[in-house]
Amino acid sequence: ACGGPMQDRMGDLGKSAHMHSTSFLSTPSPLKLALVLLNIDGGVDTDRLSLGGLWSMANLRICADGAANRLHDSLGHNERSQMLPDVISGDLDSLRGDVADYYREHGVSIEHQADQDSHDFEKCLMWLRQRQAEDGIRFSVVAYGAFGGRLDHMMANMNMVYKYSCFERFILLTRHSLAFQLKPGMNIIEPNLDVENGSCGLIPLGGRCEGVI
Repeated sequence: ACGGPMQDRMGDLGKSAHMHSTSFLSTPSPLKLALVLLNIDGGVDTDRLSLGGLWSMANLRICADGAANRLHDSLGHNERSQMLPDVISGDLDSLRGDVADYYREHGVSIEHQADQDSHDFEKCLMWLRQRQAEDGIRFSVVAYGAFGGRLDHMMANMNMVYKYSCFERFILLTRHSLAFQLKPGMNIIEPNLDVENGSCGLIPLGGRCEGVI
C-alpha cells in the first residue's frame, strides 16, 4: 500500500487547510472568471498561457484604460474583432481616440470614472463588484499584467487583493509570475505544472509565515 508519515500528515492537514489550485489557468473550471487586463509594458502576449486561453474561458473581460490600446495594437484585424472586451474602465486619460472609436463601433462599453482617489485597476474592480452584486454571483478575478514597471504600481496592485475580498478568487498574473493571498492558518498550494514550473515563494506582507512543509 502507498503512504507513510508525510502522506498521513498532509492528509490530516488538508482537512482544515485552505486549498489553492491554479488548474483553472489551463483547463475548464466552474469558476466564474473575470479577466482584467492591465496597462502593462511591452504589448500583450497572446501566444503564451495566458491571454488566449484565459480570454476564451473568461465570463467577463475588462480592460483598464490604456490596456485597451495594447490589446488593440497587439492583434491583427481578424483577431481584434474576435477578442473584444466587455468593458473598458478608468479615467480614460490613456485611451487613444482611434481605439475608443474602434471598440465603440464594435459594441464595447466604455465607462469613464473621473475619481482620482482610485487608480484604473481599482476602478475596474469597483465596476466588477457592482456587476457581481447585480448578477448575484461571485467572480474570480485574474488580473493580467499586475507586475512590472513601477514598484508603487505593483504594491498598489497587491493591495487590491487584500482590499477586495468580496471575490471568490483573486489572482495577479504576468507571463513570468503568479501571486495570490494566503488566508490565516494552514494553506496547501497545488501548482499547475502545465503553466507553472513548480517554484513557490512565500512573502509575509500581512503576517508571519510560521513554516513550510
